Amino acid sequence: MHSNSMFDRLKGQSALVTGAGSGIGAALARGLGRIGVTVVCTARTQADLDAVVAEINSDGGKAFAFAADATDAVQMDALAKKIDVELGSLDLAYLNAGGNWQQQTILESDSGEWQAAFEQNLMPVFHGIRAVVPLMRKAGGGRIIFTGSAMAHYAAATNSSYCAGKAAARMLANTAALELADDHITVNEFIPGPVRSKQALAHYDKSDKNSPFNNPREWVKEPEDVVETLLFMAAFPGAGPTSQIFSLARR
Repeated sequence: MHSNSMFDRLKGQSALVTGAGSGIGAALARGLGRIGVTVVCTARTQADLDAVVAEINSDGGKAFAFAADATDAVQMDALAKKIDVELGSLDLAYLNAGGNWQQQTILESDSGEWQAAFEQNLMPVFHGIRAVVPLMRKAGGGRIIFTGSAMAHYAAATNSSYCAGKAAARMLANTAALELADDHITVNEFIPGPVRSKQALAHYDKSDKNSPFNNPREWVKEPEDVVETLLFMAAFPGAGPTSQIFSLARR
């Protein structure tokens, strides 16, 4: 990242990053801190957050750690109140919580597990939007970016809960973009493609021909490789695009 770039307009702004304890969320939080954005880092594990925040602050940035479960409305409301107390408003939000852990066929799926997996990819976007919009209205506008997936746009066997959850999140974001346009708040989807993170590789199988990690034409990335694209999405001048998809997948 370079000085005197479009990223400079983000200096002095404030951002919330969910799922900030590791992977893409942690990499983005560090990237935001380096360019002078005050970062609120949240995830479920306090120790992971503390490590990321300590790194940002020791590198000359400014960050806070507030543990919260992004699937829990009460905890996300409490997080919004903490941000209001500490910062008074919010400019950016990267809603990154989610996961693909329930991988059975539809007939083999336990209905309770399927619903929980579906909600894990939808409700963090719902709760996140509800938490940050009042803070962004106080700032006069803002940018909301959420982690989507190419699997929201095509079916994948044994991944129905993940595909459905990501597709639902996509439609929720489209609706939010319409509802928030007059507030100067944009809502866009980021599809990172395969990224080497602990969560993404938890169910990785070298023999799975359908895995993007096994596609020789795919760009398999480290978390740091996607940061500049996310900053680019956040730093658009003027009104900027909304209800759009920015994808680094090569499928």
